[in-house]
Amino acid sequence: MEVDIILEPDLSPGQVSELGQKAEKYGIRALWSSNYFAHWDCFMSLLPLAQSTSRLLLGPLAVSPFEMHPLKIANSLLSLNELSGGRALIAMGAGEGNIDCMGIQRPEKIVRAVREGIEIVRGAGRGALAQGYKGEDFVVNLPCAYGWLKAPSPPLVYGTAYRGQMMRMQARVGDGVFIGCTPPEVMAAAIEEVKVGAAKREPGMGPLHTNTFWAWHLKRDRAEGYRESRRELAWRAIKLQKELIQQCLSEEEAQLVRDNYQNFVAAWFDRSGHVKGLPEDIPNRLCEYFTSTGGLEDLDREIERFRMFGRAGLTEVALRLHDDPMTALDIIGQEVLPKLR
Repeated sequence: MEVDIILEPDLSPGQVSELGQKAEKYGIRALWSSNYFAHWDCFMSLLPLAQSTSRLLLGPLAVSPFEMHPLKIANSLLSLNELSGGRALIAMGAGEGNIDCMGIQRPEKIVRAVREGIEIVRGAGRGALAQGYKGEDFVVNLPCAYGWLKAPSPPLVYGTAYRGQMMRMQARVGDGVFIGCTPPEVMAAAIEEVKVGAAKREPGMGPLHTNTFWAWHLKRDRAEGYRESRRELAWRAIKLQKELIQQCLSEEEAQLVRDNYQNFVAAWFDRSGHVKGLPEDIPNRLCEYFTSTGGLEDLDREIERFRMFGRAGLTEVALRLHDDPMTALDIIGQEVLPKLR
């Protein structure tokens, strides 16, 4: 199984390039830039990295066709692919924060609209828009032949999904499926949904990639790892959805989490990692189940978790780095990657 990294959106292009160069030396497969609503542009922040590396895959995660027309997404992605010599990729989904920030209304049939977006973006690099595209949610009314493309391979287009219907669709029409924040104990069920869609892929589409967003909070200071992890919990498990968090909490504890959800949000905004109204044991158990959290003494546990991901059917795992990403990358490169090979 391959390992990717996902970076914070507030890192400058220079910082991204520095991290990516080291990631390439360690053997990281891909670097993903986060797409947030008031931060560095997720495509432009990758340009120095594209020109300073030769093997590392790179691209934004996640971009919604509802925030930017798929044809314009395709133009940005193909430009990045040309500048990197054919190493660009992208993850596309329905969108959350950006859509909510801009007050954009989602279409009635979200899965269909995301499918059309993926088809346009993926098709642009493969000659499929030479006669345009006629969808129910998105259209390309003029021929787009992209005769200027010279890269040796087109970009990979992933979908991002939490639910079965979206997973099945993306496995059918995309190059990969990014399964959101799903522990390995329940990953097998998600992979079964992916397999249903994969069975309907067109011939010649190439191998299907399966990946997951997984937060990395292992630090040399174990207490700091837990603090950082608790800080980010508000956005885990589809915003701490009750049916998911009951995988590691009792029904009563899960309801207590739901009743105090705004305190999890407050712990993110004040950066404290202290969730008011709950005994610390409860958020700590959420950290341990839905993320890699702890100190160096917990490395073996997390390496076994990644092996479980591989046995469940994932081809890759993408580790989301937070504070001090260079130190986190060193731990992954020196302590994790050698044991997964």
